[in-house]
Amino acid sequence: MIKHLLLSVFVAAAFSVAVNAQCTPNTQYADSTFGVWPDTTTNLPCAFADNASGYNATIDLKTLTDTAVSVVVFGTNLDLVAYIEAFRINSVDGLPAGFNYIPNQSVWTNGGATPNFTAVQGCVSIVAAQSTLADIIAANPTGIDYPLTVVVDAKIKNTNNPLANAVISDAWLSELTSIPGITAIPVEGYKLRIRPVTTAECGTTAVAEISSSVSIDGNYPNPFSKTTSIRFNSSSTKNMELKVFNMVGKEMMKSNFKAVKGENSYTLLNEKLTPGVYFYTLSDGKNTATRRMIVSAN
Repeated sequence: MIKHLLLSVFVAAAFSVAVNAQCTPNTQYADSTFGVWPDTTTNLPCAFADNASGYNATIDLKTLTDTAVSVVVFGTNLDLVAYIEAFRINSVDGLPAGFNYIPNQSVWTNGGATPNFTAVQGCVSIVAAQSTLADIIAANPTGIDYPLTVVVDAKIKNTNNPLANAVISDAWLSELTSIPGITAIPVEGYKLRIRPVTTAECGTTAVAEISSSVSIDGNYPNPFSKTTSIRFNSSSTKNMELKVFNMVGKEMMKSNFKAVKGENSYTLLNEKLTPGVYFYTLSDGKNTATRRMIVSAN
């Protein structure tokens, strides 16, 4: 039985005097099976240039051990179970100069052995010195927002299909270039917000924030088998694009539609998604928000 223990990336705000200190996984999330991408609604905490400690935000995660996927191998479409041995962060794209990301381990290796891997915890610190924040604010006095993309890679130990094992075994997603659609998973929607002075709320800049332009309330029901409604808010009437990806980063569905200002609901009809965990992105061409969903067998 597929456990569907998820790579759970979600933010826990944490500031430290020792900016370059390595993070420690938060035991609060030891039993969590939440998410496969960052919680972009919660987002990273703000960075304030007047904070003498600089910036230190922690992203906590819990790995995935196996998942159902559909792939094309040697021209044959296969529905299979992929057993995941390890995870790593390939990059955090969009960080301004002077910011660094520091994982507590270069690779998070699952416990146990295939097909009975056990999930592990990990964390990543995003850090910068106060001087870096001051330099950024000197050039952007009212503050600035940097969209981030966290590129997550997974190592497939093997699968339950001998044909697939010929090309997938002991390979990272980023290395499986011979299989169409498989790639390291780009998790979009985080935003690094830098402001001049510490306040209770992050506030806005002259540039509209992602969260005020597109925000996803989630989909209901979740899990679902046939249909689910994705509920979101839009700051104006605009064209939207919805994409659904499987757990190895392959695009499974894409749809374009028009949203109205305010509350919206988009009904997703499942015609080809097999039971498993997926993530979806909602974009207006400039801003993107990401959430997860689960397709059940019935």
